[in-house]
Amino acid sequence: MAMIGIVYSLSDPAGSGIAEYIKETCSADEIDVLRARGAWKIKGLEAVLAGFAEDVIYFDFLDEVFPDAQYFVFLSRHSSSAHVKSLTTHHTGNPRSRADAGGKPYELSVSNPPLAWSFLKGLYNRVSSSSLRDFQVTYEATHHGPTSLSKPLTFIEIGSSPEEWRLRKAHELVGEVVIEALKEGLEKISCKPTAGFGGQHYAEKFTRRALELGECYGHIIPRYALKELRDDSQNLKRVVRSALTKSSVKIERAVVLRKAGGVVRRAVEEMAQEFSIEVVRD
Repeated sequence: MAMIGIVYSLSDPAGSGIAEYIKETCSADEIDVLRARGAWKIKGLEAVLAGFAEDVIYFDFLDEVFPDAQYFVFLSRHSSSAHVKSLTTHHTGNPRSRADAGGKPYELSVSNPPLAWSFLKGLYNRVSSSSLRDFQVTYEATHHGPTSLSKPLTFIEIGSSPEEWRLRKAHELVGEVVIEALKEGLEKISCKPTAGFGGQHYAEKFTRRALELGECYGHIIPRYALKELRDDSQNLKRVVRSALTKSSVKIERAVVLRKAGGVVRRAVEEMAQEFSIEVVRD
């Protein structure tokens, strides 16, 4: 039977804290799972919650551990040198030659736009009425591993320093969002699956468009990655194709920010035409 894999690293206080809240809130039966240091079947969610010793960016083994998974939810910390308090969601991949944090160069994972959109809305709606009103809620651009899993995966994170990672209120809020999204199910989510090109790592414009226009984003390829790809047409096309096709649902729209550049826009337009995808410039 298809199930949802909710996974985290035992060394991560944010992921572990969210996992603990989910266990406490839902009825959970302990089970044995290959490689896991602890695993529970979560009743009412058709999900298995499992913690592993490795860091989440190296969870390339999940296909072997969960061959029947429908998709994965990664509970994680978010790190930032700017120490911005944040609650984020994103998909994984390395849209350039570097793979410094897991995965492979020029490889993107399978995104899950409706789930990430549900997470984004849930975080946004809850923050304003919570004690975490000073936390920024945002999509992040596609980055880090794992990149090679065959099933869709989505990160939901608490950032961006150890103080926030250990904050019980943050664990509770993110845990509630995950539980609510999985109970609702993806079938009832109505949004326009979209890929984004351009912008910064914290995808402010795409976040705003998602909340205002109902665009649910899969991969978001930031300007810093596109800058490297402009002079490498082969890998630019490779990354654009992956961003438009590696998704749990058909991507219907590609949004290209104006500062992404003409080379990028033309590559997106060419690939989008092949897959009957609308292109919007913003």
